[in-house]
Amino acid sequence: MNEDSGGFVYFIGAGPGDPGLLTIRGQQLLLEVDIVIFDRLVSPQILQMIPESTQKICAESLPGCHPERISVLVDLMLKNAKNGFKVARLKGGDPLLFGRGSEEIEPLIENRILFEIVPGVTAAFGASAHCGMPLTHRGFSSAVAFITGHEKEGKTDSFLNWSEIARFPGTLVFYMGVKRAHVIQSNLISQGMKADTPVAIISDATLPTQKNAVSVLDDLTNTVAKENLHPPAIIIIGEAAKYLGRWDWRGKLPLGGASILISRPKGQADGFADKLKNLGANVFQFDSMAIKSPDDWSSVDREINQISSFDWIVFTSANGVEKFFNRFVHLGVDIRRISALKIACVGPATASALKQFHVQADLVPSRHDAEGLINALYPLVENKKVLLARAKEGRPLLAQELAKICNINEIQVYSQSEPEQHQINQIKTQISHKAVDYVAVTSSNNAKILIEYLGDELKAGIASGSTKLIAISPLTADELKKLGFNEIICPVEFTTNGITAEIIRDYGEKKQTKVN
Repeated sequence: MNEDSGGFVYFIGAGPGDPGLLTIRGQQLLLEVDIVIFDRLVSPQILQMIPESTQKICAESLPGCHPERISVLVDLMLKNAKNGFKVARLKGGDPLLFGRGSEEIEPLIENRILFEIVPGVTAAFGASAHCGMPLTHRGFSSAVAFITGHEKEGKTDSFLNWSEIARFPGTLVFYMGVKRAHVIQSNLISQGMKADTPVAIISDATLPTQKNAVSVLDDLTNTVAKENLHPPAIIIIGEAAKYLGRWDWRGKLPLGGASILISRPKGQADGFADKLKNLGANVFQFDSMAIKSPDDWSSVDREINQISSFDWIVFTSANGVEKFFNRFVHLGVDIRRISALKIACVGPATASALKQFHVQADLVPSRHDAEGLINALYPLVENKKVLLARAKEGRPLLAQELAKICNINEIQVYSQSEPEQHQINQIKTQISHKAVDYVAVTSSNNAKILIEYLGDELKAGIASGSTKLIAISPLTADELKKLGFNEIICPVEFTTNGITAEIIRDYGEKKQTKVN
């Protein structure tokens, strides 16, 4: 097999952590490949972008310890590329900067496998931007050196010339150096670098768990231990380190410094998360469930084919709208067949999803839950024929109450599956490293799932009052109370915009209290 096999390997830099820093080219390819082999530290939100049908393999799950695993990984890439598949090797940061990319690429060249390298934002650049800290400055640094803090195991000699590094006329950036901080510190000082040279350490750059510390060279090791700084982290040495925190542009935003956990179905948190990030928040995203199409569409298809016989269609979620109308289009049914029907949506987010199909909702109740929908529909649907499109796991209340006054047909247009274990483990690790200020709970079902999987990690903060629960509606708040939580904030407007406004208000009061 060679270049004629049709197989291809893409080395894609995932960036330092923030999913917004993935390149457009990288995102494009992740939608097209057959297999993705990803590093453990790749953001769950980037993995969400990959279609469900694409095979996903975590490199850490491959057999062997870390040094041995590379041969297994390379064999996996070679095998699939030779069989004509498109393989993405998704690596943290940039593929060719301290990421062993060359060791994975060379066997492909030897086997005449075609490949492409897609650069990624490296940790130094991500940290520099998020901390507002210049790596170069006309006043103090015209050069930057990227240096590994952890060379290959078993090397008998080193490529690092500590004497030259200590005299480097600019900014030093050490990757993977926190576990060898004492080596960096002692070698630089012994080779003549001043003990009071400024140092900055940034752990988890661009992630919600990012942690920063400033020090001087002869206190580097103590600072790493005292601040409990952990990999992945970079150490920046030189006058640039003085700027850490000086250009804190994120801290000046309304939610600058706030840590917020949002729980929503897979793929549905991005807009909400982006809004919070734009306000300066550190956002943890927990995919409470995955949305899946029915295994058997026959009952849905039957109702769609006789859609004009109904008086009303009722949607209780944006997912229901999307799945229903995508199926409508798939069947080739003329959209004009719903022209005489009225459509009710539980809330503005569901109505907004409807607009994506160029259809306007006739009814959106002022209270955006099942009870509000029942109250709004009751005077309008008596003796009418109503189609309810919903999730398989949806609450029975709406159908039960409407069945008392009208002829209601219920169809299940999607189902919900449990969150992925890989993501559960990752989010648990993240929130154990950084306290959460607010937990935004967007539905009763999300409340149950959130507490089931992350309750133990959140309970101490909630009990102390340092972590606040914000429920999207009184119904969701009631569910949280059933789960044992009493101090719950509920917004005036039962939407994610309402949650955002409530967090801004509460966080502003908290910051003002600290100032006073």
